[in-house]
Amino acid sequence: MKILLRCVCVVSLLFGFNAAYSQQVHQRWEVGGGLGLSGYLGDLNKSDFFSKDPKLSGGVFGRYHFNRSWALRGALTFGKLSGSDANFDDRKVRGFKTSSPLTDLSAIVEYDFLGKNRFRYDSTSFQVRFKRKLSPYLFTGAGLGFTNPKPDFTGTASTSAAYRQGAIADQAASYSKSNFVIPFGVGVRYDLAEHWVLGVEAGFRLAFSDYLDGVSQAANPGREDRYKLSTLSIAYRFDKKDTDRDGIPDEKDACPKEPGSVKMNGCPDKDNDGVADKDDDCPDTFGLASLKGCPDADGDGIRDKDDACPDEAGPISLQGCPDRDKDGIADKDDACPDVAGSALLKGCPDRDKDGIADKDDACPDVAGLPQFSGCPDTDGDGLPDKDDECPTIAGKIELKGCPDGDNDGIADKDDACPTVAGVAMFAGCPDTDSDSVEDAKDRCPDIAGKPEFEGCPDAKTLKAIIKAAEQKARLEAIAAKKQGVKIDESQKIMDVRVDPILFETNSAVIQSVYKATLDNIADLMAKNPSYKIRISGHADNVGPDDYNRKLSEKRSKACFDYLQSKGVSATRMALIGLGEGVPAADNQTEEGRQRNRRVEVEAFRQ
Repeated sequence: MKILLRCVCVVSLLFGFNAAYSQQVHQRWEVGGGLGLSGYLGDLNKSDFFSKDPKLSGGVFGRYHFNRSWALRGALTFGKLSGSDANFDDRKVRGFKTSSPLTDLSAIVEYDFLGKNRFRYDSTSFQVRFKRKLSPYLFTGAGLGFTNPKPDFTGTASTSAAYRQGAIADQAASYSKSNFVIPFGVGVRYDLAEHWVLGVEAGFRLAFSDYLDGVSQAANPGREDRYKLSTLSIAYRFDKKDTDRDGIPDEKDACPKEPGSVKMNGCPDKDNDGVADKDDDCPDTFGLASLKGCPDADGDGIRDKDDACPDEAGPISLQGCPDRDKDGIADKDDACPDVAGSALLKGCPDRDKDGIADKDDACPDVAGLPQFSGCPDTDGDGLPDKDDECPTIAGKIELKGCPDGDNDGIADKDDACPTVAGVAMFAGCPDTDSDSVEDAKDRCPDIAGKPEFEGCPDAKTLKAIIKAAEQKARLEAIAAKKQGVKIDESQKIMDVRVDPILFETNSAVIQSVYKATLDNIADLMAKNPSYKIRISGHADNVGPDDYNRKLSEKRSKACFDYLQSKGVSATRMALIGLGEGVPAADNQTEEGRQRNRRVEVEAFRQ
């Protein structure tokens, strides 16, 4: 199998050589036939090189020349293999013999040592020259040998029992009558004429089988069979018609009756300007291909005979005449020939290119708008820059051109929470429950309360919230230390609000409806590499405290793992299970317990 692969590689390389060979200077095809001898080299023949019983053989072949040295041949040969112990004095006592018809089908690669000298290309006259050659070659390849052996194990009266026992084994053996073979050998050919080739070759076939002759155990079971083919052949060489013998077939030759070069597609080019004579408007004068072989004295791309100013380079649009200031207006028609201007302004300038002549432009060095007398409105918000407090950011006219991202009526530059709608009394930060305590300082931000109870409705609620917060802070500190993720509580990002991720009863499996929320968190972390997050798991009060704490930790771990799978580094996340100790709602109702089975996510700056 390794040998076969090598043969395939050789053939592939030859195809590469052929593709790279730009000018064909050889006839590529041959068909022919030959007669010779087929020789059996097996168990009943002592020699590895000479057959004692050669037989007549013959066949046909076709050959394709990749180039002048390498060729691929396909051949079909018919012959016979025959051997007998009677041909050897020391084996007559055994008395075995065999014969078999032979069909050899092969694909052969040939290397012709002197093939390069057979056809030569004359680059001066663009002609292919042929010279007769006597040339040796080597060959190898791959093939199939088909046999149908008829061994005769009659033997003699003196045939030993060991041989007869082997014969019994061979008669019972099952073997293939078609075998992979590797042909190799040498040959020599002589060119009788340009189209006729005489050849002689001698080759061997390695068959990798000990049953080409039907004999193995009865003779030499450790030795594989072979055979040889010696052939005298004649072949006819041909290729596509090339009338002018310039190495380009007529079917691809733009000038099949006039020899030319490959570069010119087979046509002549007398003035060597790269334009074939048949396409050259000036075939005797060196010119430019872009101008059909005619000259252009001033090099402006216009043929001299068509150039209104043949000695001065100019653009085609101005019939070859110059335009000193390059404004597209011929100097003779330009009111400002040395200063580039606009055709609409008769060739005079508009420095800021706003379509307003400099003499009429209130801002001649800055492009502007007609409605603002040529002055700009950079952010396009309807206020000229001179009246705009935020000239580079589109904003609202009522806010003097400044933007309000959260639409709370407070300009972003004055808004302490520019991404979350808020109220003026807290500089744009929110008061969700409208209890006059801003969310950042409100212990109960979702329940309207009183300022004296820090936004909670009463002292009891505040005390419970403070106790839960202290417990939460203690557990969070323990978790952060354990995980090695340091979080600065003072750096909490108040305008990042994440809806709670709710779970089913006694479950830590993330419901599909909340995966979009987690995907948004992953996107937030990707866009803000300075952010860290804390993932807090909670449970309702059904079941023991210790069980609920572990369940809440599993819930936060599930969210942690999901975010990590989306590319969020573990070093940027802290997770904690707070159990039932920090409820979000009353555990006395199913609705409240549902709200308590949750995971909350908070964002912090590093």
